Amino acid sequence: MYSTKKGNRFIFLLLLIMIIGRYALRYIIITFNIHLNNISKILIPQLIFILIPVILYFIITKQNIVKTLLLKKLGIINALIAIGISILIQPFLNLINLISQLFFENHVSSTIFNLTYLPLWLLLILVAVLPAINEEIVTRGILLSNYKNVGLVKAALISGLYFGMLHLNGNQFSYAFVMGTILFMLVKITNSIYSSMIVHFMINGLQVSLAKLYILFQHNFNLPDYTQNMPKVTSATIFTYLPSMLILTFITLPIVYLLFYASVKHNKKENLFCKVPTDSLEVVQPKIFDIYLILSIILFIAYVTVNEIMI
Repeated sequence: MYSTKKGNRFIFLLLLIMIIGRYALRYIIITFNIHLNNISKILIPQLIFILIPVILYFIITKQNIVKTLLLKKLGIINALIAIGISILIQPFLNLINLISQLFFENHVSSTIFNLTYLPLWLLLILVAVLPAINEEIVTRGILLSNYKNVGLVKAALISGLYFGMLHLNGNQFSYAFVMGTILFMLVKITNSIYSSMIVHFMINGLQVSLAKLYILFQHNFNLPDYTQNMPKVTSATIFTYLPSMLILTFITLPIVYLLFYASVKHNKKENLFCKVPTDSLEVVQPKIFDIYLILSIILFIAYVTVNEIMI
């Protein structure tokens, strides 16, 4: 049995586990003087804080995994559309990322550059494959199945909200919210979670590939070394790059829209964007804003306030 309450409760508990888990891990490391390498710092949250709760969810609810996660054949055309969207949406996401750095620090870039000593295949597994599987299972799998009776726009926005909050920092929340909303709609159109997994993998994969490429060119072209510390981004730097990012977004975003339009036509999902006639019997919309969603928002704001704003 699927319900918005069940979906909201699961995400709230997952968010709670991730936050408590971070503090518990930090306490254990300090108390017992344990050193974790960069690989462990990525694997522990992905495998323990996300994958194990997902497994427990299916054990407790006894839901059909294939049906819940929409593990359905995607098709070549849908796969190509997903790849196109993943490439062309990046200027828009980078623009949001750039603007958000006026308010929050970007921790992702420094993390990626600190991992560039790893071989590319391992870097892709850690930063692209694992998140593309785990995070999509949560927000475009479990959440989507529990929101199947909710209007497309409302459900997509809540998915984006949860997806942003699960990253547990202000900078990533900004563009993850947009990305999560878009990916939810793509899965609803294609009826396959593989479409969002492809986009998620491509976006993360391209970022780490570019970072790896930068390191290869670093010595030959006397580029700055970012493997230790990334320079702090200033407002002047942001406003310098802003015009070029706006132009790129202005060019690529309409093409992204056309790709979505092509996906809707190809999958014959025009009905997703049609309003229910007012003279028909209205289906009672399930309640979205319950106690679990409200608590999730409060929990996220409190965590970001303590760890980023106050510090």
